[in-house]
Amino acid sequence: MRRIYLHLNPFFCLVLLVCVVCTASGCDPVSRHKVLTSVLDGYPTLPPVEELCREHEERAKAACLNKTNVNSLLPVVETASVHSPYEEKRCNDCHRENKGAGGGEEEGLLVKPREELCFICHKDILAKPFQHGPAAVGDCLACHLPHESKFPSLLNVNKEALCIKCHVERRKAARMHDQFAEKGLTCEGCHDPHAGNTYFFLK
Repeated sequence: MRRIYLHLNPFFCLVLLVCVVCTASGCDPVSRHKVLTSVLDGYPTLPPVEELCREHEERAKAACLNKTNVNSLLPVVETASVHSPYEEKRCNDCHRENKGAGGGEEEGLLVKPREELCFICHKDILAKPFQHGPAAVGDCLACHLPHESKFPSLLNVNKEALCIKCHVERRKAARMHDQFAEKGLTCEGCHDPHAGNTYFFLK
């Protein structure tokens, strides 16, 4: 049997390795940066945490100035809800500091895995026996934004459009649901979005 040897460029192998490791680590920006700084010499480190927090603060101040500047070309997004730790600059409630490969501080690493993070504070949100799928697996970001939102309750879309992002199937008791929709009632009027004591999380 004849063997075939494939000669690959070493740089290509390195890039391929980085892609594999990034994919295995979830490919979030902080993990990707951590892998790149450890594999590639001279890859820039993230700025210190204080600098990143200061950038957040400066962006927030700029947004406030834009609201008062009627001639501004930048669109103004009204904020309907802000996550308390973010508003109070308690970044370390969710994020931890970590020394980067270059000795600088890396920001953005979570104090717990993403699917466990929200339950540090929201302990009783799944205390009922019937649990909504995304909430049950800790996929809070399926419905909520982590810092601020232009919608109430940090929702990533308005509540009228939220459930139909996933629930595209025809509803049971379709006639009743159609009547509710015609009257402008939303799903959370009858269903708890996280957990309930009955099937379908009825209130």
